Amino acid sequence: MTLQEMLQQAESAYHKLQTGSMAVSIEKGDRKVEFNRANIHELRAYIDDLRSQLGIGSVRRRRPAGVGM
Repeated sequence: MTLQEMLQQAESAYHKLQTGSMAVSIEKGDRKVEFNRANIHELRAYIDDLRSQLGIGSVRRRRPAGVGM
């Protein structure tokens, strides 16, 4: 499996957790790793690591800007 395929699999798993799935599993090297809402931060770190290896910057959502008066 290529790094790009691994990233796509991990991002898909992250999306599933964000949209209500209780648990997801991905292939990480030669083993299967399960993630759930309690350890979603580990999946996010894995995605960031894959993005770094591919030379892609981390995509983090910004908080909405507040309107000041």
